[in-house]
Amino acid sequence: MAENDNLMAIVDSIANEMKSKYETTVMAESQHCGDFAYIALSHLEKFYPDVYYSFMNNIILDKQYLVYVFEDIRIPRLFLSVDNYQKLSGGDKKRWITKKTFLINNKEYYISNQWVGHETETKNNLRINDFAIAIYKNSAHLFFVDFVKKNTPKPYAQLVMVKQPKVENNDTHPNDSFMINQVVSSILSTGLIYSPTLIKRLAFSLMAKPFVILSGLAGSGKTQLALVFAKCLSENIKEQVCTVSIGADWTNREPLLGYPNALKNDEYVLPESGVLQLLMRANDNPNKPYFLILDEMNLSVVERYFADFLSAMESGEPIKLWDNESEAVPKEIALPKNVFIIGTINVDETTYMFSPKVLDRANVIEFKIAPDEMAKYLDKTKDIHLENAYSACADMAADFVNKAKSQIQIDNADEKSVLLSFFTELKKVNAEFGYRTVNEISRYLYFAGEDKGMGTNEAIDTAILQKLLPKLHGSRKKLVPVLTSLWQLCLKDGISKEIDAEFNATDFKYPESAEKIKRMYHAVVDNGFTSFAEA
Repeated sequence: MAENDNLMAIVDSIANEMKSKYETTVMAESQHCGDFAYIALSHLEKFYPDVYYSFMNNIILDKQYLVYVFEDIRIPRLFLSVDNYQKLSGGDKKRWITKKTFLINNKEYYISNQWVGHETETKNNLRINDFAIAIYKNSAHLFFVDFVKKNTPKPYAQLVMVKQPKVENNDTHPNDSFMINQVVSSILSTGLIYSPTLIKRLAFSLMAKPFVILSGLAGSGKTQLALVFAKCLSENIKEQVCTVSIGADWTNREPLLGYPNALKNDEYVLPESGVLQLLMRANDNPNKPYFLILDEMNLSVVERYFADFLSAMESGEPIKLWDNESEAVPKEIALPKNVFIIGTINVDETTYMFSPKVLDRANVIEFKIAPDEMAKYLDKTKDIHLENAYSACADMAADFVNKAKSQIQIDNADEKSVLLSFFTELKKVNAEFGYRTVNEISRYLYFAGEDKGMGTNEAIDTAILQKLLPKLHGSRKKLVPVLTSLWQLCLKDGISKEIDAEFNATDFKYPESAEKIKRMYHAVVDNGFTSFAEA
């Protein structure tokens, strides 16, 4: 990490920039650097567990202590187990805050109070500026640390949360540029537990291609995230958001698009789902986003009821409805570019697997719940207020649509190298990708990079996870060699590690993809067959 003068300047620069651009709220503060980390983490643990766990996921064991390691930040001697604390004597016990414990890997720890200050810290100590940058990065820029003077010799350390962009040039209209951090802030203000990165992945994926599939454990919050995201960007929720529960008996497109009345040649029966009506409203208002949420999308075979949509997504050709035309229903309808489709799926004995044709047209975002997250959910005290997010970001919705429609040109050597490496390995099992996938990944990486909230490797990692791995399925003989090769591609340069070895995220350039590859590897070894979707 940088020497202290540079480090302090970086922290001050972050705080000044965020305060100049956003309305902010002080969430916690302390005049003493020694207890600020304790106060800040306690607040995040109670009210923003997604940010708290993002920080804690970078904690590793180093001898008898737990240390924080992320990118170029290292915070030594951060936590000490209660068991080891009991072995201390005399003044050594005063180095730890014992008012509460932090549960990490099912073991209780005390946090250190040996932090050195914003202006006086030295390189080998627990530096409060390292903690400040760690909070900023792990919250995806939703929180930052500010050091302010309050008529005291030492500055107060404040944990500050970003709320919304400031009004520019004293204009009465707020900044209407799409600001992903404001969307994240609005959604988290409801009390729902999602990581900021997960929300950003959904947004960037929809901007890259307006069709996203949310996969994972039943009850993990897939549908709720789709709904709250859609409602956050909608000015008129009733008109702009359509939620459809897929029926297990759906065998054609009629539940989505309706049908001409066979007994009355001049009559078209509109679908009760409201989907066709949503498409017509979207065509009439091209600058507003409209959201179609297909819940339990794989209860029926997707191609049976969704084939027209899949074809229209790629061809750009309109969907034919009937031979007549009336004021109420046109002869054909284009799939509007301002319609964003989010499907949710569960995987069990009652559902159908997706074909490569469907997976190739979507970003697939998998929901997971870690043991620590479940423990925190069971202990959470924060009420849920979904209305906090409703229409909160509607003023920036037009820019969201414009970005989704925009043409992106990218020429990134690192991106090309990674894609070519994965293409070569996936081709061995006939799961290679085409030009469309390259284009959609490039768009995703562009929007992720534009935000500056994700590092380059993190963005590439999530792109691999969402666009390349979902097509993998097959037998042990077919998949074991390619999964092993893909695992090696995820490792950091200079590190060699077998896929059966213990998983350590710090060994990987692309840890999320590596973890998924490892799970698929164990599944195919144990069961003889595996696919991306997990029951």
